Amino acid sequence: MADELWDELQHMALGREEPELFIPQEAYASVEARNRLSLIARPLNPRVQNLNSVIAALPRTWGLTTHVHGRILDATYVQFLFQTEVDLLTVQRREPWLFNNWFIASQRWEAFPAANFLTTIDLWVQMRGIPLLYVCEETAVEIAQELGEIITLDYHDATTTQIAYIRVRVRFGITDRLRFFQRITFDSGETALIRFQYERLRRICSSCFRFTHQRNYCPYRQRLHINGRERAVFHDELFRSGLNSQSQMTDNSFPAPLTPPPRVPAPPLNPEEQAAASPYFP
Repeated sequence: MADELWDELQHMALGREEPELFIPQEAYASVEARNRLSLIARPLNPRVQNLNSVIAALPRTWGLTTHVHGRILDATYVQFLFQTEVDLLTVQRREPWLFNNWFIASQRWEAFPAANFLTTIDLWVQMRGIPLLYVCEETAVEIAQELGEIITLDYHDATTTQIAYIRVRVRFGITDRLRFFQRITFDSGETALIRFQYERLRRICSSCFRFTHQRNYCPYRQRLHINGRERAVFHDELFRSGLNSQSQMTDNSFPAPLTPPPRVPAPPLNPEEQAAASPYFP
């Protein structure tokens, strides 16, 4: 009886037909001004990035423990309130930040954020393997734009003093798959294999090469469609294999992406990509 009454109360329009309460701008003007000096951050692997730990740890990492106040907004976002514009810009210039070996996306507060707010992260990428004959800004741009939107190219033909690699800052979607190689062919007919090295990258999913989850939680992996008898045989073989090797028990990866994409087959991985990405596997 009590449960039925509670259900009825929840579906009643209590107060919905009452006149709206008007709140003048003066009531929240100071809060709006305070928010302008803040960053909104989104830990990309919430399974291993506790929000309370994040808001406690990052100000220490920045050396601003007494000058930054962190607070949790919801299950996905946190906010860092700064005291000065200089401190905020300094932190932004040194992005991206990590906590517990996983990236944290951050963006300056906006009063009316767009639909794509905090769905991207800017990463520095080192492009290695461009033949000397073709090293120039135009070549670098042609290669880098295949990764994503180019934010900054840290190379100038007349002033750069090293060309072992070319650095470029690229904007990635937080659910984008990272690429570690790109085969290219020049107009001359010469070919090259370009290698991409991502600065500050510590961990990725060893199945799909994304940085929002671990392999065990990868939504891009194909599920096996097997009947009951085959399932029993499969689990029996898996159990026996686990007794013989501990390696299968150490692959704990990232959580599901923050906005789960549709389940699709993982893209094929070649041995070269697998070897290049393996240092970032958990």
